[in-house]
Amino acid sequence: MINKAILRQQFLQRRISLFEEESQKKNDAIYRLTKNVFKVYSKKTVHVFLPQPEKNEVDTWKLVRWFWANLPKSQIVAPYVIPGTFEMEHYELNKNTPLILNRWKIPEPDPVKSKKIHEDQIDAVLVPLLIFDKKGYRVGYGGGYYDRFLKKCRPDTVKIGVSFFEPVDEIGDLDAHDVPLNMCITPEYVYRF
Repeated sequence: MINKAILRQQFLQRRISLFEEESQKKNDAIYRLTKNVFKVYSKKTVHVFLPQPEKNEVDTWKLVRWFWANLPKSQIVAPYVIPGTFEMEHYELNKNTPLILNRWKIPEPDPVKSKKIHEDQIDAVLVPLLIFDKKGYRVGYGGGYYDRFLKKCRPDTVKIGVSFFEPVDEIGDLDAHDVPLNMCITPEYVYRF
């Protein structure tokens, strides 16, 4: 078992080191599998993280555009990090939503001009991560934003990770704050937990 700090360092470096062509192939494969998952589940309100380009995160924009074009009855929601806190609010994301960049250069809906969505309205969450294990636990960036958010969601909210990499066997230093995923989508496979 490897602890989170080591996994975080290793997999962030591995992800940043991916060549653009390799990263694009992995993104395309994740996009295809994720589309298929949502065709089956067709959740109504889906929370989607917006990617942080500097950290070569899975590009969720193609999926967002697919939702807008193919599941028009679905509502897409994106996070807004409340400055000076470790908390997020959630706002509707549509073609007209004004976006602002936060301190990490991640686009977020402008909270002044966007429609706020409460956690209990969210049916599925696309969760960012660096790596996950075979039990569905994930390693993020260490701020705990998503673990706090996921605990506020309904028990039946589906938590879906997306990862460029296949899982490690087990994360060594889990604690009571860690919230497991229901599934994780990689370029090769959809893992269900």
